[in-house]
Amino acid sequence: MKFLRDLVIKLVIYVVLLVGLLPVVVLAADAVPAQPDTNVINTPKAWEMVAKARGEAQNDRHYDAVADYLEALANDARLAQTVAQEIAYQKLWREDADKAIFYFRRHLALHPDEVNRDIRKGLAQAYSWSGRQEEAVALYRELVAEDGSDGGARLGLGRSLLWNNEMHEGYAVVRSVEDEFPAESPPGRESSDFLLTVMDNYTTHLGLHQTASWDSDGLDIYRSTAQGHFEVFGNMLLQVAPSAALFIMPDQAKVAAPRFQMGLVGSINHQWSFHAYGWVEHYFSKHPITNASTEKLEWTRPGGDLWLTWIALPNLRLDFGGSSMALETFQAFDKQLDFNQASVSADWRFARHFTLGGSGILADYSDGNSKRAGSGHLYWKREGKLQIITGPKLTYMDYSLSYPGGYWSPDWVRNGSWRLMLETRRGKMIFKFDGSIGREQEQGSDSLTVGGLSGHWGWRFGDRTLASLDAGYSRSKFSSASGYNRKFVGLNLKVMF
Repeated sequence: MKFLRDLVIKLVIYVVLLVGLLPVVVLAADAVPAQPDTNVINTPKAWEMVAKARGEAQNDRHYDAVADYLEALANDARLAQTVAQEIAYQKLWREDADKAIFYFRRHLALHPDEVNRDIRKGLAQAYSWSGRQEEAVALYRELVAEDGSDGGARLGLGRSLLWNNEMHEGYAVVRSVEDEFPAESPPGRESSDFLLTVMDNYTTHLGLHQTASWDSDGLDIYRSTAQGHFEVFGNMLLQVAPSAALFIMPDQAKVAAPRFQMGLVGSINHQWSFHAYGWVEHYFSKHPITNASTEKLEWTRPGGDLWLTWIALPNLRLDFGGSSMALETFQAFDKQLDFNQASVSADWRFARHFTLGGSGILADYSDGNSKRAGSGHLYWKREGKLQIITGPKLTYMDYSLSYPGGYWSPDWVRNGSWRLMLETRRGKMIFKFDGSIGREQEQGSDSLTVGGLSGHWGWRFGDRTLASLDAGYSRSKFSSASGYNRKFVGLNLKVMF
């Protein structure tokens, strides 16, 4: 198909342009000389820069500290024996884990006769943060074998195991820290907080989900899903996820949709990871579902979802995806309409508190229609007991065919909104809020005020179980395939074995 051919060509062009720009970004970062000029000696100036860097480090000005440490080395390369570990930690705190590894290793090479347990712990953490989980696990195991009372090393081991998709052992290690150390101690507090994150945000061995949504055109959707994840091939997860959906609309026959889904999640290397899911779903009704149809619905179709994540730089993430899905409106069911789409997105944290992101989508519909969509955002993030993320988001979408029937497809539509996301914790509970307000306009219509509110409450009860509740309302035509406002609620139960 000409559309798919053009789609592939455009995606290749995007990737080539992106890869072409990466060297420029890399050259802008501070370089690490593999062999510093040991003949350069200017000790007074060098020690002056070290003192300045240490002051900046104490004030969490990690970028400035690294620059001044490197200038100190340029003036007197012999100082590497003293400051290599300090540079390593500054690189780590600014989330430049690859370069932190270089300096941790350099310090260990310059001090071969010392135990250097703290430096090795720092190196293990840098391995983990850079995505080199197998190296991190190996070093953490050495540290734990040497001193089993080191809660920090045991917690690091558990984290790295979990990030390497070794869920059973990783969870058991972190649980042992939570169980053996006082709740008010750093290991006890950090392990409990991390386990709440794992249960609420991560993949778990078992998940049971019940969701419901109610659109302003009268369409109600109820969906039940069970997800099981099994560790395979060392550090990959095999997913088995049966589900069933029920679609109800006034004066229409009900539509049921059982689905059987399987998937695989894993890492290719420390920079690349993937999620791949495939399914077979069957849509059916006992009676014709629209006044225009004469036969009941019987439609079986395969579908899938795949995306690749590339950590191109410590502060740059890219995702490349593709999917094949059905359109979930009654008119679309009657016509058995579905679509295939490709997507690319990027998030660039260009400063400590700021992230710039964008995404693009090209889609091909089975009725001959096609869609282009793009969005961009600039978010400010503040960490702490109350995490805050806020900023503007712009979205644009257009279709080649305007309203061919069966789903919402305007010639073009645009949305500009301000978004606010909050997160806080209390004991073993987590609370999240997501709100937005803005203006939206499609061709031939006046602009209108739109927005949305949603909340999330998660409670980790027992050692290995979490229950959560999600609820919200969205007043935007982007809310559903039919272009109507939507209310929704979800109940979830997650278990780690």
